[in-house]
Amino acid sequence: MLKVINVTKEFHGNVVISNINLEVRDNDKVAIIGLHNSGKTVLMEILSGEIKPTQGKVLLDGKKVNNRKIAYAPQIPKFVPTMKVKEIMKYVTDNYDPFLDELGLDKEKRIRDLSLDEKKRLSIALSLPFSPKYLLFDDLSSISNITKDFIRKFNGAIILAHHNLKEVWDLIDKVVIISRGRITFNENKEELLYKIVKYVDEKGEHEIWEKTKEDYAEKILKERGVKFDVLGVTPDEVFLYFYARA
Repeated sequence: MLKVINVTKEFHGNVVISNINLEVRDNDKVAIIGLHNSGKTVLMEILSGEIKPTQGKVLLDGKKVNNRKIAYAPQIPKFVPTMKVKEIMKYVTDNYDPFLDELGLDKEKRIRDLSLDEKKRLSIALSLPFSPKYLLFDDLSSISNITKDFIRKFNGAIILAHHNLKEVWDLIDKVVIISRGRITFNENKEELLYKIVKYVDEKGEHEIWEKTKEDYAEKILKERGVKFDVLGVTPDEVFLYFYARA
């Protein structure tokens, strides 16, 4: 289990994330969703062991985080641009071909010629010789089908940080929403399935946001003889309406 306990991070006196508590079990598929500057990237860097929290701690199976057990693709990977892919991989293993093949990477390509998606895949490839248990991927904008297929097949826990749910919905089963450095939602993704019940009475037009699996509002309106419409909403609309700025 990857466990975050009372984690706070400050930069130059500014609190970026505050009192975060989170548990990710070995086979969880989790999305960390937040708007720009919500704190999700800082949280990912702490989870991966790239940076240390100002307060609190992160434990992997009850011990200090072992970076070799976490495969991390940062938002913008940094490699020496003139080096070749195979030269980077030689830092961790001489038998790099199977890992590069698994991620569809050309060992002869130079870093400067890689797309951002390929650089992220290389970040992951560097961890594969150590059989990581957790895959952390920050920002899924414009990722390839190769990357998505690898995420789906990964044998372990997955944590994906992104700014909307649509692009990650089929890859995850749990959602953590972070807003202004605090967690505002931490549940199974089905808890973000809502509908809007709209009706008009003598006081004007009204709308009720209700979970898809519930029908309390409809029953009340039917009992009162009030006509209504039921409209579908996306999980991203629910995220923005309830949790993005909470």
